[in-house]
Amino acid sequence: MRSALKEEAKKAIEELSLDKVRVAVDFLQYLKDKEEMEATLEILASGELKAQLEEAERAMQEGRFEDFLPWKKVRRNV
Repeated sequence: MRSALKEEAKKAIEELSLDKVRVAVDFLQYLKDKEEMEATLEILASGELKAQLEEAERAMQEGRFEDFLPWKKVRRNV
């Protein structure tokens, strides 16, 4: 279903004038940004995460860098 909707959207875009495509792209970008912002706000609303972030900030300010994992252990092979 999802890929069918995307194909339908692509077909509709192909039939639009360039000016309308610009409007469509702007609107799609707005929707993408809105979705990302909603996800961000949901994460930030987490009390547990907020407490962890506050503790991490305190640790950094106090120079307790041993409390953190090295980047090489955190990153994923992508």
